Amino acid sequence: MRVACLQFSAKLGMVGENMTRANELLQEPQLEDLGSNLDLLILPELAFTGYNFLSFEAISPYLEPTAAGASFEWAKATAARLQCTVTVGYPERSVQPAGSLDAFCYNSTVTVSSTGQVLAHYRKTHLYYTDEHWAQESPTRWLTTEIVLPRSPDPIRATFGICMDLNPYKFTAPWTLYELCSHAIETQCQYLLLSMAWLTEQPSSSLIHEAERPDLETMGYWCSRLQPLIDHPTDVIVVIANRCGEEPPQARYAGTSWIGRVGQGRIEAWGMLGRGEENVLVADLTQTPQWTLRSVQ
Repeated sequence: MRVACLQFSAKLGMVGENMTRANELLQEPQLEDLGSNLDLLILPELAFTGYNFLSFEAISPYLEPTAAGASFEWAKATAARLQCTVTVGYPERSVQPAGSLDAFCYNSTVTVSSTGQVLAHYRKTHLYYTDEHWAQESPTRWLTTEIVLPRSPDPIRATFGICMDLNPYKFTAPWTLYELCSHAIETQCQYLLLSMAWLTEQPSSSLIHEAERPDLETMGYWCSRLQPLIDHPTDVIVVIANRCGEEPPQARYAGTSWIGRVGQGRIEAWGMLGRGEENVLVADLTQTPQWTLRSVQ
């Protein structure tokens, strides 16, 4: 079982250029064997449009129909080429109900099989301030579902989340509710798949000159929000696919994408990317993780 996440610096509104960059990263020589070995690929939140749209008017030209726009087509083509399952974040414009002229917009992810089938479609439940300019909250809230992987005899049970979903609702809900992780435990998920555009307070110079160093402050915060899963007696695979780079006017992203396993009072990781590193992180889940941390009570 091999899982990957793609971390790169998307340019705001430059969809074609961002897709070209993603394709370049996925075709690096050291990744040439992905086509016959990869099972699951996770991309960041709003992977190809960029994230920091400060009004509905700004993002409107980039909204895509539900599981039918440019991001879906890229995911479909990439899943077929790599013979894996792909999850990608995109800005969704949905018309509901059928025949209605009323448009509803969501910050969404779509998960596509190697044969082009939509396996899962998730809409962000906890909106960040930036999302509130244009998106609605998911009307169905959290999603845990079974998804099929091309080389696995059994489906995996996955909980999906997008960035702010990991935080308390509107930053005002009690910290100890742990809404997303509580749902993951209640629904007995095996995988927690998170597409991110997570910000950092690190200065621009740090993202450039220390690009390959993870943002450990961000990593520590993520772990604090995963605490119920860390304490749970059953292990869960966690994939955090964050973006890196900067967007105007002052959005700086934390990178630090990682693939790990949490549970039984420990955090294990197969790998982690740097704060400003554009790369593909690949983890073979049959191998021993590179490092382990244990909770101290």
